[in-house]
Amino acid sequence: MKRTPLLLYSLLAIAGLVLCSIGPSHAAGDASKEKITVMSPGLTDKLAERIPLAPRLDALEGKTVYIVDTNYEGFGRLPVLEEMQAWFAKNKPGVKTILKLKSGNYVADDPALWKEIGANKGSAAIIGVAG
Repeated sequence: MKRTPLLLYSLLAIAGLVLCSIGPSHAAGDASKEKITVMSPGLTDKLAERIPLAPRLDALEGKTVYIVDTNYEGFGRLPVLEEMQAWFAKNKPGVKTILKLKSGNYVADDPALWKEIGANKGSAAIIGVAG
């Protein structure tokens, strides 16, 4: 399935919406009017700094695993991750799980939670979206 035409048509449609939204005086090049800024979604040649992953645990038995919902939807509910915690209780009873909902929305940092995980000697964390 080729997606290139769909992407091209989508970009053309967005460009048309931008031109329509700035009005005829701006589109005609009236320099005295307010200007707009357009962000380029293009990739850069510079790669982001690479940070290595934490080493993999040999086993989870006797460890504490934090299960953290990033609060992506903002519902304040954890149904999928609650099921994951129930699975651990049934199938891996030697693993202690602590279920947490990250404060704020999914892009906000939660230093208090990360500090809690470290202070409680959390051995691992499963961080995800559950909705």
